Amino acid sequence: MASKIFLRSIRSVNFTRSQSLLPSLTKKVQLNKIVNLNLGISNRAFSTSLLRTSVLKDLSNFLNEEIKLEQEARKNRNELPKVTGFNVKTDGPNVTLTKKFNDEEVTVKFNVNGSLDNEGNVDQAVDSAKNPEAQTPDLKSRPVFSVEVKRGDQVLGFGCSYLPAEEGSTESVEDFQIDELTVHTGDWNENVYTADCSVLDENLYDLLLNLLDERGIGEQFANELAEFSTSYEHQQYIGLLEKLQKFTK
Repeated sequence: MASKIFLRSIRSVNFTRSQSLLPSLTKKVQLNKIVNLNLGISNRAFSTSLLRTSVLKDLSNFLNEEIKLEQEARKNRNELPKVTGFNVKTDGPNVTLTKKFNDEEVTVKFNVNGSLDNEGNVDQAVDSAKNPEAQTPDLKSRPVFSVEVKRGDQVLGFGCSYLPAEEGSTESVEDFQIDELTVHTGDWNENVYTADCSVLDENLYDLLLNLLDERGIGEQFANELAEFSTSYEHQQYIGLLEKLQKFTK
């Protein structure tokens, strides 16, 4: 999966470079129009229609191959990975995980849009592009996520994010940090105070991590959420390509 999915980023670079040719192409088209006008030739409607048909056909043909490659590269094609102990509900890019813990309701929410993160550095990516046999960095989804622990009408809320992968580490072990903390009654609103956990007392911070871990939100959860999110994001990307292909028909 790694080498093929990484083609997404490689191809995007090539596409961006190809756009630099557009100004010169535009000048040529304008020059041709001037020549044709001087010669009394009118072919504007024909050339526009031909160009539109050709572009849509080229795009459709490209998407046929692109979708095949992405489907071949996809992990867990028929079933999304599990997040132990949680029920999963999806709505477009939005994902909601829920579970019961004693008399509490635990809810985790995240969005896969813009959640991809390259494992590895830029030098590795360049080397991989030059040498197909070299190991390419994976595209992995590490979304920010919120956690709500609800007991009665009281809600303990957390804003969390993944820690950067350790440089040079070959192990795919995920960990997260608590960025924000809040306690409120009923639904959250802008009048609720939110604490920045980067300035929180260390002992209090550790106790909050233990509280989350007790409710199944620890290292295993972080790894499983990242695996689920990566697979689901890729599913959404393929769906986008299929919608784009349908648009070209």
